[in-house]
Parts: sequence; structure tokens; C-alpha cells
Amino acid sequence: MAGFRVRVWFDPDGLDVGRPAKDDGLIELPIIPQPGMELADDTGQVAVIRRVILLHSVGPDGAVAVLVCTPG
Repeated sequence: MAGFRVRVWFDPDGLDVGRPAKDDGLIELPIIPQPGMELADDTGQVAVIRRVILLHSVGPDGAVAVLVCTPG
């Protein structure tokens, strides 16, 4: 199945609070998610997507969007 490559940034203490978000790498999803949707990693930890930034052009790593997530 073809998908969209998106870069995930995780902000452990919430948007605009404390430490800055960190880059958690690249994932491929069948859709570009919307704010409020949840993502789970391999260990079952859940993160909520807070911001979706569509890139003007495809990044060098093939990413078309950036997701900013906080703990769910």
C-alpha cells in the first residue's frame, strides 16, 4: 500500500511549554492525519497529533508533512 512519508516531532511536556519538541523520525502512513488523531508506537504508547504542517515541497527524506505530537 502506498502512503505518505511524514516526519514526527514529539513534545513531551505540551506545546509551547518547557523543553522544545524533539525529532522522532520518519514514518509512512496511508493518510495525512488531522489534529486530534492519535498515534501509537510499537510499545503501545499513545501520542495525540496537535499540529500538522504540510511542506511546500517534498523534503530530502521524502517527507510531505510534519506532525507535532504531545503525550496522549
